[in-house]
Amino acid sequence: MDRLNKIFELQASFDESVQNRAPFNKWSKEDQVVALLGHLIQESYETRNTLGVVITGERKWWKKHTLSAEKWGSVHEELIDCLHFLVSAMISAGLTPQTVIEAYEKKNLVNRKRQAEGY
Repeated sequence: MDRLNKIFELQASFDESVQNRAPFNKWSKEDQVVALLGHLIQESYETRNTLGVVITGERKWWKKHTLSAEKWGSVHEELIDCLHFLVSAMISAGLTPQTVIEAYEKKNLVNRKRQAEGY
């Protein structure tokens, strides 16, 4: 929990510096979350592209798929960018580290039950 709190604190501090600018600060909470999720999707695509996957979800069959340590570093960086936008969206939507953990645990139980039942 302490580490999740730290991530939320760091993101909230960063968000104060970038989200207080127009036009973002003039938008409704809903529009802010939509914008942040759009950036999350973009970062997800960038991660997939780094892994050699085109927008359709197909592998680039004409490329070698063994990633170098440098490429894995790029994948890690893109995933952290995803986390930045996800946490920012969570904060904008009113989630806290505690509510995230509670919701995650609850949904995890649902998902485990579904898998046990052949979902």
